[in-house]
Amino acid sequence: MVPSSASTGPPGRVLVTDGEFKHTLGIVRQLARRGHEVHLLASSSAAPAVHSRAVRRWHRSPAPGAPDYDARLLEVARSLAPVSLLPVGNGAVAAADRLRGRFPSEVRVALPSCESLAVANDKERTAELARRLGLRTPRERRIASLEEAQAAWRELGAPLVLKSAREEGVKTVRYARAEAGVPAAFEAARTASGGAVLAQEYIAGEGYGFSALYWNGVLQRSLMHRRVREWPPSGGTSACAESVPDAPALAQAGAALLDALRWHGVAMVEFKGALAPGALALIEINAKFWGSHDVALAAGVDFPGDLVALLEGRTLAPAQAPPKAVRFAWPFGGDLWHGLFRPASLPAVLRDALSPAVGHSWRLDDLSPLVFEIAQWARSAPGAWREQRMTR
Repeated sequence: MVPSSASTGPPGRVLVTDGEFKHTLGIVRQLARRGHEVHLLASSSAAPAVHSRAVRRWHRSPAPGAPDYDARLLEVARSLAPVSLLPVGNGAVAAADRLRGRFPSEVRVALPSCESLAVANDKERTAELARRLGLRTPRERRIASLEEAQAAWRELGAPLVLKSAREEGVKTVRYARAEAGVPAAFEAARTASGGAVLAQEYIAGEGYGFSALYWNGVLQRSLMHRRVREWPPSGGTSACAESVPDAPALAQAGAALLDALRWHGVAMVEFKGALAPGALALIEINAKFWGSHDVALAAGVDFPGDLVALLEGRTLAPAQAPPKAVRFAWPFGGDLWHGLFRPASLPAVLRDALSPAVGHSWRLDDLSPLVFEIAQWARSAPGAWREQRMTR
């Protein structure tokens, strides 16, 4: 693939974090196609991306959030300098944020300002910004006790959404569909979030995302997508998604938030509702590479390659054409669990898993990661059953 930048000189070295995530595999493959020497940070050799032919070398690290993760990230990045660092998950982004000023100048990373990142990672502050911009947001309130959770259920209605008030850390969403379910839902959300729980009004409709690459506050690349299926089915990460080529209301709402934050790097703004003016409600900002990122690559929008090009001082060529419409499914990233626990959707899940017209993570010229994706999926079975019991 010809790099979409106008600079001369060979592509440089890149360090990508979070080898365990389903979308990390697509990122390292795309960077290798662009000619980069790709290094990967992972906590275990069981991580699927570790086994990709795209990875020159993988480096073992603790999981993000562990006490010694920051030191290990700094150590590996320094050893590879000059290098472009792509933190993939929330924990890695938070670590890179903490390490500002400690990275040597030859470790290049794109992060928004500390204040902009703090706003994006705090759901209440994000909602305040959205309202100032005239965007719709769910009614919500921070809660710290079961009594406050029960009061929120009476105020905000059913089903009540309970989630972490911050974007970093373990993302857990629970739904209380009846008042009797509030204690269990609150406890699960409180435990996963470390105590900061947000009670939120439920918004009906479909889930949409506006994904973007910004450079010093200026939009460079964007893509919009719709969630087709999620895991868990009651509301979670994308298990199947498709691009949305033309949605002015979604594009305007997503860009308005990131413009206001003078964003720098990648992000995905999540909405729910309908594609009509005023019908979309902001859910959150993902200040990182988002889980459905493979949709963008399948549509021809190269967020990681173009981000690294900018980090290396290259100038991006103008986008040649609007992104094409594509569908992408992750059978071993939640879609099969969705079908097994929602039997009515199983035919569609299997059809998408087998269709050559639908994008998937496996590649004939890079099959080894598939073995580890399947193993990772099998190991997730106890958690899937537990998740289903807690969200049904």
